Amino acid sequence: MKNKTFIQSVKCAISGLIYALRTEKNYKYYFAIYLITLGINIIFKISSIGYIVQLIMTTGVFGCECLNTSIEHLMNIVDESIRPEIKIVKDVAAGSVLCWGIGYFTSWIIFLVGVV
Repeated sequence: MKNKTFIQSVKCAISGLIYALRTEKNYKYYFAIYLITLGINIIFKISSIGYIVQLIMTTGVFGCECLNTSIEHLMNIVDESIRPEIKIVKDVAAGSVLCWGIGYFTSWIIFLVGVV
């Protein structure tokens, strides 16, 4: 069923984010890492650009983790058996999260080293 209004779409999206945070172990880890690094940024007084980069990278990680979760659920609906083709789809989706995670930590370390 298609959403009728923008508000309904936003409510559905928020529901998806809440689902991911409640059910996905990695999403919880990324959220905890974000809070820890945000605290470190505050302590070391990272520049405004550092916060902007962190926000962009965090959004990318969370977005890819949501896509990865949705792809995994969809693939489980399509076929519960272990098939090489489905493993590839799931692995590539997980790889996108890893790419953003590496970018997150790399950019964060660059800003932290520049401040310390």
